[in-house]
Amino acid sequence: MTSENTDSKQSSSLKVVYRFLGGATVGTLVLLIPLTYGTFNDLGLVQAGVASLLLILCGLLSIVWGEKFIDAVMRMLNATGL
Repeated sequence: MTSENTDSKQSSSLKVVYRFLGGATVGTLVLLIPLTYGTFNDLGLVQAGVASLLLILCGLLSIVWGEKFIDAVMRMLNATGL
């Protein structure tokens, strides 16, 4: 009985990790848009901090809302026509 309990805890924690990584990946896509189309010669500490905060925020929101968050962000990216 305890092995089933630990298996469910491991699968649950693995699911959380996958959701965070999926959200961080979506955040990276959002972050690449201004970097690709902009002319940034050098990124400072503030820009790196904001980029890190965006990635972490997207990862955390993905943990909380899951596929709903990722789908909403992808719909917004699709609506931009890029």
